[in-house]
Amino acid sequence: MLELNKKVSYLRGLAEGMEINEDTKEGKIFINIIDLLEEMVLAISELETAQAEMEEYIDNLDEDLADIEHVVFENEKDEWDNEDTQYIEVECPKCKETVYFDEEIFEDDEEDLVCPNCNEVIYSEESYEISEDID
Repeated sequence: MLELNKKVSYLRGLAEGMEINEDTKEGKIFINIIDLLEEMVLAISELETAQAEMEEYIDNLDEDLADIEHVVFENEKDEWDNEDTQYIEVECPKCKETVYFDEEIFEDDEEDLVCPNCNEVIYSEESYEISEDID
């Protein structure tokens, strides 16, 4: 930013050295262009400052969120890391995504398995009974 400011100051110095003033049509244009450039440099500088402040704020929020996630999800992570729990990998016939279910869910005859991605039924007791009857 300092370099842009120096360049605009250099242009203003050149205009003054060439004795360009607002008495002529061309001089009026040049002086107004230099004034506009100075305003643009100032606006860009303010944007850079605001951007830096926003980046710092977002970094702080990210750190705070990471701390909160650690506290909130610490117990859940322990549940997922439990070696006694067995998961069954299933490919959804609708969205073709691979999803994982706790094997205990398959023991519950009343509950349908629903894909968490597309919310379509992957497995239902009714469809299983029908397919057994066909065999």
